[in-house]
Amino acid sequence: MNYQQFIEEVERRVKEKIKGNETITVYIHTAVKNNGKERKGITVSEKGIHISPTIYLEEYFQQFQEGKPIEKIVEKILQLYEEVKCSHPCEESLLQNYEELKGKFACKLIHRGKNEKLLNDIPYVPWMDLAIVVFVLLEVSPYGTATVLVRKEHLEIWGLTEAQLFDEAKKNTPILLPYQFCPMRKLLREICPYAVDEGEEEEESLYVLSNKLRSFGAASMLYEGILEKVGQKLGENYYILPSSIHEVIVVPESKSPVKQDLEEMVREINETQVEEEEVLSDRVYYFSRKENRLFL
Repeated sequence: MNYQQFIEEVERRVKEKIKGNETITVYIHTAVKNNGKERKGITVSEKGIHISPTIYLEEYFQQFQEGKPIEKIVEKILQLYEEVKCSHPCEESLLQNYEELKGKFACKLIHRGKNEKLLNDIPYVPWMDLAIVVFVLLEVSPYGTATVLVRKEHLEIWGLTEAQLFDEAKKNTPILLPYQFCPMRKLLREICPYAVDEGEEEEESLYVLSNKLRSFGAASMLYEGILEKVGQKLGENYYILPSSIHEVIVVPESKSPVKQDLEEMVREINETQVEEEEVLSDRVYYFSRKENRLFL
């Protein structure tokens, strides 16, 4: 059974489970994610609930290939739907209430060229080779964040202009997602304390700029004065490697190879180490302290 057949079989069995409940609709949904990547999953839609969760099945397909019965997978999907429905019972009214939402708008960065289709439907501001877009930060939990990407249709519901949206998001983002700038070695110690040699300290040559949630942290480059602060901290000009939508790597110029070599390294990492949906850019940026600006 291939992945498409697996999805169709899961859809059929979920429909059997909810047979007789005319308020629920189950269907296969194809979503275009960041950078144009398509993902297929099962969407469960219920009358009266504005947001219909889509449960992507790649992980479940792997479990099926490893021997997990498909019936157990179907039960888990229905359980997940009930949990999502119960945890966000008021999202229909919430997404229509601008006053409740305006403090939750935040910015993130995505690649402009790889997201042309998506950008037709959402407000954005060009920045370097990227696009600044806005999302609603609905929830932060130990398991991650719940977010909704702001689309043009939302602006119509709220009676909001794009300029007003970005003004709110620009103001909120540093508050909701404070920046974090630290040496790469320190970050690695936090993630995996035993992975970094505790012996003689080497002079730092790599730094990470993100936010304290490490979610959509590349947008911390946009915070007022942050690039200048990084330059002051390093005491020199520097390169920025857009390692993913969640963080960027900062390399002091005195410790860096030539820009062409950096870009080759970024391309290789993006192709082999970064999930397609999380790739930000293959380009490398350069910050000049004298001119106090970022160059592509």
